[in-house]
Amino acid sequence: MISWTVSAPTSLRGNACGVTPTISKIMLFSELRDLLTNLFPIGWRAVGGCDFAARPGLSAIDQPIFWSETVDTAVLRLVAGRFPPGQGAATLGDLCHDEVRISEDELHLLLRSIAPDLHLVADPGMTPDAPVGVHIPLDSDGLDRIAALDRLLRHLSGYKVPPDLRVTSQQRRRLKAMLRACDARRHNASQREIAEVIFGVERVSSEHWKTSPLRDVIRDLLKDGASMISGGYRKLLRFRRRS
Repeated sequence: MISWTVSAPTSLRGNACGVTPTISKIMLFSELRDLLTNLFPIGWRAVGGCDFAARPGLSAIDQPIFWSETVDTAVLRLVAGRFPPGQGAATLGDLCHDEVRISEDELHLLLRSIAPDLHLVADPGMTPDAPVGVHIPLDSDGLDRIAALDRLLRHLSGYKVPPDLRVTSQQRRRLKAMLRACDARRHNASQREIAEVIFGVERVSSEHWKTSPLRDVIRDLLKDGASMISGGYRKLLRFRRRS
């Protein structure tokens, strides 16, 4: 029997992460859930205001993020195999090698060694040595999840994992410009000053500012950046849909 190893919580000043246990191996899900329930009867949402507390020693870039299935269309739900296992069939234990978290009734796996956003959710009652499959509903997000499943299968088969294409390189460049513009605006920079930083002083000065198309570009960057900051960033977690 493979088992979880759970160490006693340690105190970390300045962050609720201090009550998060350290887990190193895998056991039956029901046993681990009962153990964590006894350790934290108030529930995970009371730790840092969310299911999984942040690690104070990690930057925002390195912090593991576990999005919900309704927000992130690349989250894949694992199910116990109800089919004859094929050669080399993956098991739950095969996938528990990166970031592992336990919520009240689910096991969350973040396979960051494959891709930063490859997030798997396991159903209760699954055993570590049983073959697993992936449940994909026939809905509007199905193609998004198939793309995530393709990346997982390529990794398991030893092929090169393609990049996540939900955000293109062009979108990344514009997102960077949006955040730079919003940050400068919050520091009381004028729209023209923002344009000079993004496009260069020489290019901005070569046109009459009040009629320059760059002025409209900066306005759009500020408007779209404010929308992104106020919650629109969640749109980045799904492929763009045709309107």
